[in-house]
Amino acid sequence: MALLAKTAECTLCSVQITREEAKRIAELAHLDFDDAALERMAAEMTKILTYIDQLREVETSDKSVGATPTGTPLREDVARPGIPRDAVERNAPSWRDGYFVVPKVIE
Repeated sequence: MALLAKTAECTLCSVQITREEAKRIAELAHLDFDDAALERMAAEMTKILTYIDQLREVETSDKSVGATPTGTPLREDVARPGIPRDAVERNAPSWRDGYFVVPKVIE
């Protein structure tokens, strides 16, 4: 991909995804786009990569890792009674011999 090298006067690198690069990425993903869609995809990928470059410029050395300094608050792990089986059966779209019946999706 066409990334311009970082220089002393350039703190934010320019990122430009070409139509051909977008086409190659689409081929790798087994996607088929027309010319207009490839142009839009190239523009969108350029915006995304430019945004990522902007995020790299954010000073984070004095920030703590994680959203909260003490970690994620968790609720107590307390056993609770389950849903009565007859209520589950009544609300199931299809039920047979104690199991949900679902459409077959794999041959």
